[in-house]
Amino acid sequence: MTLYDPEEPPVFVDPRFRRGFQDRIVRWYRRKGRDLPWRSISSAYQVAVSEILLQQTQATRVAPVFQRFVTRWPRVQDLHAAPLADVKQLTDPLGYHIRGTWLKELARIVVERHGGQMPDSLAALRELPGLGPYAAAAVYVFGLRRRAALLDTNIARVLTRAVGLPSDGSVYRDDRRLRELAEQLVPARRHYDYHQGLMDVGATVCVSRSPRCPGCPLRRICRAVTSSPPVAVWHERGVAMAAERTVGYRVGSTTAVRPAATDSSGLKPG
Repeated sequence: MTLYDPEEPPVFVDPRFRRGFQDRIVRWYRRKGRDLPWRSISSAYQVAVSEILLQQTQATRVAPVFQRFVTRWPRVQDLHAAPLADVKQLTDPLGYHIRGTWLKELARIVVERHGGQMPDSLAALRELPGLGPYAAAAVYVFGLRRRAALLDTNIARVLTRAVGLPSDGSVYRDDRRLRELAEQLVPARRHYDYHQGLMDVGATVCVSRSPRCPGCPLRRICRAVTSSPPVAVWHERGVAMAAERTVGYRVGSTTAVRPAATDSSGLKPG
């Protein structure tokens, strides 16, 4: 049970850092974002197709299959009418063979229960086959252009490094606190470009091993690079808990030091 003020967010992120983080991600994406075929579509159904195809598969392998898929079945009604064997013939070469069945079942449910329109709530999207919490949120953000926080392995790595949390050996690695952190960092607007950029930074720059810090848009504010005290504080059981931070570029080790008593933003450890 948390005892912090209900009017106060469970995690506090320094507002100056938050604005800088959001702006740098969005500007970088608009200049250097990857050219992926599903980024030019506006159909929530086609976004759902891309998310299911991308599961456990690299984007470069998925791109040509996705283009063939949506050319052949551009609407959910077209997929609903297609034989399962035809769908699996296209998707099975990617591996993870259950995805063809998921796509067919998703089309059936959308056509028969939702009148051929993708559901417009996160709860309903999560009930569709093949859409877990991340994929459902991605359809919500990218297909319906609604605000929600996306969190996968790449995004969690960027967030924990940038705000100064160790990614191993810390209570702050648990999903609840990471979700709270992700939610606090989503901008009120521009959340489409923000999330696309965040995913690209995690996939191409802030990689797990040997991150390319000199080319990262966050390098001037990233606590892992600057070795500055963390900028996130959780409020729980009446205590403001500042995280331990990792030192240097290679966030992911269990080596961490206690933050200083206060930083330039006035954050104090509990």
